[in-house]
Amino acid sequence: MPYTAAIQVAPATLSYLSTALEAQRIKKNTRYRKLDTATQALVTIVYLRTNLTYAELAAGYGINTSTMWRNIDEGITLLAGRAIRLRDVLRLARKKGWEYLLVDGTLVATVAFGRTITARQAHYSGKHKRHGVNIQTVCAPDGTLLWASAALPGKTHDVAAYRAHDLEGKLAAAFAVLGDLGYKGAAGTITGYKKPRGGELTPAQKAANAVHAALRSPGERGNAQLKWWRVLAAELRCRPGRCTAMVKACLTLHHLEVQPFAA
Repeated sequence: MPYTAAIQVAPATLSYLSTALEAQRIKKNTRYRKLDTATQALVTIVYLRTNLTYAELAAGYGINTSTMWRNIDEGITLLAGRAIRLRDVLRLARKKGWEYLLVDGTLVATVAFGRTITARQAHYSGKHKRHGVNIQTVCAPDGTLLWASAALPGKTHDVAAYRAHDLEGKLAAAFAVLGDLGYKGAAGTITGYKKPRGGELTPAQKAANAVHAALRSPGERGNAQLKWWRVLAAELRCRPGRCTAMVKACLTLHHLEVQPFAA
């Protein structure tokens, strides 16, 4: 049963994606499509924002599911290719004069990948008790989301993911980085004090933890901003190799909406 609905996205975001798709069609010399570029941009954004299935969106536009999948997949690929790189984030941070950056990790839930037990275990997070992928986020001191990493299997610990993306060399080498206890031992990353086994923290350590938590806590906003795009808040239904594109596409749309890099 078709129905009309609305999503809270700026018209400029739709115009940006539509223009980019039009340029791509001209470059590829595409002669005919069932959906025009404005509609293709719209269904791509709707899919990422609402997490409706391809079949549900296809029914609303009177096309088959595979055609809808191809149109949305093309839009996601284009958005993912325009996601900001970490070096541009560092350039912005220097320009803004920030004294530190915030890092945090989040699990984006997925379906159980793989037909074998070993393949499924790689994406199972014992901490969250579900399958997913590990995403590292970098935020400004006020919690504005700046960057999101590629997807790693859900069993990856935050400090291991931090090192796998070489954030020790690229990020911590340039700025002070605040993280939670999951980053204990990472070079250049400032974490709180961990309570010793069978002991207690000193009053000075507790006070330091309170200050650290107050500075670091806005970083939790970055994960929430990323998962405002509901395709990342629910279970991803794509194949494992496609998870990174989904994350990067949502990051691009987030920046189009928030524009943290505007002068």
